[in-house]
Amino acid sequence: MEKYEDILNNAKELGRVEFIGKTELGFDIPLVHIGKEAKTLLIASVHAREYVTTDVLNAVIAEEKESLNVDYLPMLNIDGVLLAKNGLNSVENFFLRQKLLSINGNDDDFSQWKANINGVDINVNFDADWGEGRHNVTSPSSANYIGKRPHSEKETQAIVELLKRNYALIACYHSLGEEVYWGYEYNFKHYHYAKQYADYVGYKLKRSEYSSGGIKDYYSLNYQGLGLTIEMGEERYGHPYPKEKINTLISRHKGSIALLEKIGEEISERVYGRSLVAGTHSFF
Repeated sequence: MEKYEDILNNAKELGRVEFIGKTELGFDIPLVHIGKEAKTLLIASVHAREYVTTDVLNAVIAEEKESLNVDYLPMLNIDGVLLAKNGLNSVENFFLRQKLLSINGNDDDFSQWKANINGVDINVNFDADWGEGRHNVTSPSSANYIGKRPHSEKETQAIVELLKRNYALIACYHSLGEEVYWGYEYNFKHYHYAKQYADYVGYKLKRSEYSSGGIKDYYSLNYQGLGLTIEMGEERYGHPYPKEKINTLISRHKGSIALLEKIGEEISERVYGRSLVAGTHSFF
């Protein structure tokens, strides 16, 4: 049974930890600073059942951290991941346990749970054409519920505040598809950088045209850098991703974070100049 302390200890082993908010269950959300003045932000475990993204990035970063300069959010959806891994044993409150059981169709198997502890899918809760996604639902669910309003969730709010630091590149990791999505609506800038990364990891590069409400969507609408959604695993393996296949993903992503860091540095110089303070964009 995984505990929050395990998540936090793993984060502390990678770099200096700052807390950027709390989950609904009161867990501090750790942001790991690896190096200093990072221009690139990596975000893992947005969806509960996709905690393989944390396992892969933890392993890659641990091996390469001495040469990296990135910020890393190892687990955004802490409450959801603990629910997906541990079931209702991760929830103490009786009434919340009953609510979750009802949302899950009275099934006590939460291994396919995607949402946070409120039954809100964090990656459709952002103010980026909120509620207009193909698969959105409008009541609490294990997946795809948009929430009562944009940014209703504590995890979403923490990311919105974090992005004000004007990262030049953000990469949000998910677990199935072997695809890289970039851009959103009118912002499909930095194509050659997105293609460079996709070619490095051997994934297809695709425009984001039918999603809405995601982290990368929100970033691409509001900032001038490069937003990526990275689907790192093979579709055929489903959720949760098999432990015996994780080493293959780790090998595939070696060196990729250093590449993202390099790209982030280059975009920062081109878009923001030397200033990364919100509201001081300089374009050239």
